[in-house]
Amino acid sequence: MAAPAQRTLFEAATTRARIVRHLDIVCLIIDAGGAMIIPMQDFVQAQKWASSRIASGNLLNDRGRFLERMQSLVSRPGSLVPTRGNPKQLEAIARSMRAAGYDIGEWSLPAEIRNPPVGR
Repeated sequence: MAAPAQRTLFEAATTRARIVRHLDIVCLIIDAGGAMIIPMQDFVQAQKWASSRIASGNLLNDRGRFLERMQSLVSRPGSLVPTRGNPKQLEAIARSMRAAGYDIGEWSLPAEIRNPPVGR
């Protein structure tokens, strides 16, 4: 009898999660873990990295290892990880979120990005 296949880190990290792709961003919604918006390029790189590694068997550790690979992301208040990235990265994510129809007010973004000055 063949041994059961080991789960990849990506499979484990996205257990009980939804991955929704919009234009050039990904919305990762984790049951009881909140939601994060990640640039598509960052997500794909992290997915490739995590798909080549074996899961530890500890769901929180696996999610943490996967999410720490993201250079920049915007999270909802109360999510597993806080919003991170430099202002230029966050502004680009916010633009993509607006283009995809997201309500920016529901996400943890600096005030100057959430409500840009008029004329910008």
